[in-house]
Amino acid sequence: MTELKDKVTIGLRLASMLVDHFAMTFIMMFIIMPGFVVSMFDAFNLDHEPSSFGFGGMSFLFAFGFSAYFNKDIFNGRSPAKRILKMQVIDNKTGQAANPLKCLVRNLTIPLWPLEVIFVLIDPKKRLGDRIAGTRIDYIENPEKIKLDWSKFTIALLIAIIFSILISLPFALMNSKLETDKISYVENTFDQTKSVQTNNLFETKLDGLIREADFKVYKQIENDDRKYVAGILYFNNRRDYDNFKESEMRISELLNSEFSPDHHVCFLKFVYKEPGSMSTRQKLYDSRKEKNRKASS
Repeated sequence: MTELKDKVTIGLRLASMLVDHFAMTFIMMFIIMPGFVVSMFDAFNLDHEPSSFGFGGMSFLFAFGFSAYFNKDIFNGRSPAKRILKMQVIDNKTGQAANPLKCLVRNLTIPLWPLEVIFVLIDPKKRLGDRIAGTRIDYIENPEKIKLDWSKFTIALLIAIIFSILISLPFALMNSKLETDKISYVENTFDQTKSVQTNNLFETKLDGLIREADFKVYKQIENDDRKYVAGILYFNNRRDYDNFKESEMRISELLNSEFSPDHHVCFLKFVYKEPGSMSTRQKLYDSRKEKNRKASS
């Protein structure tokens, strides 16, 4: 192989990091996109069930995407940018291309990229990850092809996935707090008459605030002595939708007057639709859960 060690400059390394970032971000998006599309369809699916607006099942796709990023040098110590710019990750001990595990270890510090940039400015051949993994970057025009160690390849992938899940846990936990719990109502207790009456009530008693109401009233919730009310409210104009605090106050007053908070759990979706776009909000009205939350805080 032809090796020109003095060609690894600060500019070349920074360019490599930038190109790799764009290349691996594209690969990550390719992995994540199917879940994102499904999530978008779910968000705009106007049924009477609470919608998930966070990561949800996409957390696992993000984990696979990040694991690909952490293993960008897994094939012969060369990421997409290193192949273009003729560089390779080298094991300091053997002088050969670093194995998949060492390449993974050097990339686990990528989230600390500002610190990595500082290390590259000090020594373009060794960023922080290289110092931890015992590797360096060499300029190699014609790298020797080595046989891939499949056992280390598999272990590197598994470690990267586990590490990616761990760093995404705070976001998943935050998402779980934002999600609205689904209510287990008894479906065959649906009250058609009361549902139609409630639709008429909200369409006529709020002085034009609501263009259309779509309610479903159930007489029973599993393991609960209360009834369940789920509604979708379509606003007449954008101004009232944006002035949500005042509008929701009027809506909740009418809701509580019709359905006693002590005997009902209510879930509402607030919708404003216009050509080419739709805005939604949602809220669960559960007096017992609210009392428990206040008591524990």
